[in-house]
Amino acid sequence: MKYIVQTLEFAIVLALVILSVITFNKINQAALFEKETFSEEKYHFAIITDDMSSYAYENFISGVEVAIKDLDSVYEVYEVGANSLQDVIEMIVITKVDGVILRLSNNAIASDAIEKCKNEGIGIITVGNDAPDSMRDVYIGTNKFNLGRHAATLAVQSIDGPVNIGVILGSEYIDEKTIATNNFINGIQDIVTRNNAVNLSVIKYSNSVRAELLMDDMLNGDTPINVLICTDPVDVNRIIRVLVDRNKVGDIKIIASGDTAEIKDGIEKRLITASIVEDYSEIGNLSVYFLNRVIQGEGVSSYVNVSFETLEQRNLGVE
Repeated sequence: MKYIVQTLEFAIVLALVILSVITFNKINQAALFEKETFSEEKYHFAIITDDMSSYAYENFISGVEVAIKDLDSVYEVYEVGANSLQDVIEMIVITKVDGVILRLSNNAIASDAIEKCKNEGIGIITVGNDAPDSMRDVYIGTNKFNLGRHAATLAVQSIDGPVNIGVILGSEYIDEKTIATNNFINGIQDIVTRNNAVNLSVIKYSNSVRAELLMDDMLNGDTPINVLICTDPVDVNRIIRVLVDRNKVGDIKIIASGDTAEIKDGIEKRLITASIVEDYSEIGNLSVYFLNRVIQGEGVSSYVNVSFETLEQRNLGVE
C-alpha cells in the first residue's frame, strides 16, 4: 500500500512539473508571437480631406507616414465628397480617434465639425488654410496670402510693361463660392491694387475642367493674358504642351508650383519663368508631430508657418 501511495505521489508531482513546463513554454511563445507580430499603437489619427489626387496631397501624405511610423501610431483617411463632412465626423467619433488633421480646400466651413470634435475630446489640426475663428488647436501651413503676393511679384518682374495675369487653381482649390476668402488670390490682389499697370484678368479652376481646355479658353478669350500663375505642377505640364502646340511659348510667362523633374526641366529650357515650392511633406510631418503634442496636453503654438522657396534659372545653375 505504501508503495502504491508513493507511486501516486510521484506521478502527481511529475504531472505538475510537466504541466508547468508546458504552460511556461506557451506563455513564452505567446509573448514572442505578440512581440514579433503586433505593435502597440500609441494613437489613432484621422485625416479629413477633399483632395486625394494632387501633387500636394501625395507629398503631404508622405510626410504623415514618416511621422506616424516614428510614433508607432496609425491613421485613416476620410474623403469629403464620397461622404458628407457631417457623416465623416460621426464616423471618427464612433471609432474614438485621438486626433484629427483637417485638410479641406476651405477649412473655415468646418467650424461646427471642429467644435464637435473638441467637445468629444479630440485634438484637431488644420493644414493648408486656416480656420482662425474655430476651436482648432493649431494651424500648420504656408502663409497663403504671402504666397499669393510672391507669385504676383514674380509675375510683375517677368514682364516689361503692362501685366495681365491669369490664374489656374489646382485641385486643392475646389470651391469658387469661397473666392472672397481665398488668401492666395487675396495676396495676388494685394499686389495688383498697388500697381496700375497690373491686372488680374481671369481665374480658373482645374478640379472640374482639364488645364489644357482652360488654357485654350484663355488663348481664345477676349481678355488676353501675358502671365499665367498655376498652382498644380501636373497642370503646368499640360499647359506647356498647349503653348508648344499653338506656338505660343514665350508669349505667356509661366509662374508654376512644385519642384518636379518636369518643372525643373521647364525652367532650364526657359519654358517656365519660376516655380514656387511649398514643402507639403514637411507640413504632413509637422501635423502629426504637433497633433501628438496636443493629445498629450503639451502647450503648443496656435500657428506654425512653413516656409516656401522659389526655383528660378539662377538657382538651378542655368546661365
